[in-house]
Amino acid sequence: MNLKRTSIFLIALLSIFSIEVFGQAKKPRLVVIPSDALLMQMGLLGATDDMGEVNYVQNYKNAFLDTDLKACISKISELFQDRGFPLTMLEAELRRVQGKNLTIPVDVRLELNYKINKQGPRDILYFELSGLDAYSSKQVAASSGQSNPAIGETTVLLLQEAVIDKIDKFANDIQSYFESLANAGRESRLTIEADGVELPSEVEDIVDLWLQRNCVNGSFSIDEVDETALRVSQAMMPLFNANGRGMDARTFYRPLVQELKGKLAGFNVSQKSSSKTSQSDGGGTLGDSFILISR
Repeated sequence: MNLKRTSIFLIALLSIFSIEVFGQAKKPRLVVIPSDALLMQMGLLGATDDMGEVNYVQNYKNAFLDTDLKACISKISELFQDRGFPLTMLEAELRRVQGKNLTIPVDVRLELNYKINKQGPRDILYFELSGLDAYSSKQVAASSGQSNPAIGETTVLLLQEAVIDKIDKFANDIQSYFESLANAGRESRLTIEADGVELPSEVEDIVDLWLQRNCVNGSFSIDEVDETALRVSQAMMPLFNANGRGMDARTFYRPLVQELKGKLAGFNVSQKSSSKTSQSDGGGTLGDSFILISR
């Protein structure tokens, strides 16, 4: 084989290798959780009144004592694992973050709701499955349906029958959405609040220029600026950092914190896990970042 043919052969071989290694799109991390509607049906959704605003408290710990629910979540997780999706198990993660102000690092939450209806002696299971972006809480996939009427079947078998012919389209919708983020970026939100001081006038210009440089395609929206706060939405951050790991808002905005510290002489700038005024859920989502400015 002459040099020219050898070169062509090596190029072709490398091309095939590249397709096999890099051609498969990275899959989003998923977690299956019981929906609020299902928890309410089970009597495991509490409510609190925060200055007239109702906040819901999910009792996941007791939910996992229900053997039917635990088996159904395991079955949905199994179906997605069979399709190559990395799954985070909610019960194990809740134990890991117990007592800590941490979020569970996933890309999409799969919220499961189901109900058994009676048709004479037969059972029919109706289900709903929603795929929600863990960063923006926007719905990116949805499916619903029901099993055939049956006598004596377990809940998990009825669920499997109901979802089996819909799971592939649902999974494809999630994968398509995730792949679109590689080009458009992932949505994030930023809140900067002044604590005991007025927001320095130069903050808006600093933030605006930083977002222009760092957001994917320079895409973001400054929604509100006054003497107490600056709020940004639809700021599109890269899907992955330089090391190929998933990017969350706290990591994305960390360099902005350092830039504000360097340019705001006489002020303290810190990154917080939640907004002291606008967030009541103890930390927002993976797409939220909060910065506090004080003396």
